[in-house]
Amino acid sequence: MEFKLNEYHRNISKEDLINDLKKVSTALCKSYISRSEYESNGKYSATPYLRCFGSWINALSAADLQTQRTKNDYLRISDKSLIEDIKRVAILLDKESVSTKDYSEYGSYKVQTVLSRFESWSNALSLSGLMPTVYKEITDIELFEEIERLWIIKGAQPTTTDIKNGLSKYSLNTFSRRFGGWRNALKAFLDYINEDYVFAEKEKTNEQPLVSKESVSLKSRHRTPRDPNLKLRFQVLNRDSFKCCMCGRSPATTHGLSLHIDHIKPWAKGGETTIDNLQTLCSDCNLGKSDIE
Repeated sequence: MEFKLNEYHRNISKEDLINDLKKVSTALCKSYISRSEYESNGKYSATPYLRCFGSWINALSAADLQTQRTKNDYLRISDKSLIEDIKRVAILLDKESVSTKDYSEYGSYKVQTVLSRFESWSNALSLSGLMPTVYKEITDIELFEEIERLWIIKGAQPTTTDIKNGLSKYSLNTFSRRFGGWRNALKAFLDYINEDYVFAEKEKTNEQPLVSKESVSLKSRHRTPRDPNLKLRFQVLNRDSFKCCMCGRSPATTHGLSLHIDHIKPWAKGGETTIDNLQTLCSDCNLGKSDIE
């Protein structure tokens, strides 16, 4: 028996990752390859793909493969396979319970597949012999912030397909239970942006920004807080078509691009946080603008 270290793949190129993923697709004669299928047949683990592309779905898309299973693929997944995979994630993380967020990041299947098969995450954990997760109430604002994040990434209205493909950190059931369906969730989000949304009595918006020493010293010079809230931020992004006003790039076409809300007349020079004095800039252009100023 030969003892040696496994090959180190941290600096593997994006091209090599894509080529090996295509190679596995051809060998298995399948246009959709799951993480577990790849790790059983590919040259690398899923980790460098997640590090390079951000998600397994993005990796499949980069390799021009299907990003979701067909109906027959779902039917071929047995209850036992789903349960064993949940157990595997628990062992991997050394936890007595696995949250939907944990499974979304490390599982071989989609959270939605598990939910549709076992009706609830609690049932899936019980059948896997794991402890139930500690319930954390998700506020309306947190759900609205996630809808905004998805809208920015796509540059367009997010769909149920986006949620099912794992783009959201919350499941479709989470939105549906709160708002009565995905379309109702989108309507509630837009009502909130347009200031027509009515919160439940116990809901806390947390919309007041923290006051910094700088903002206190400039209090006499400003009538608005320095940081725009969720409503104003989304209004500016939507007005600017979710694109940088300087270079025209957007997260929808440039992977990993981050958009910032920038004061046209700088806050330090008396500029107010109003929609007419705000613009959308990508992180690169915003940094360059700061350097010039």
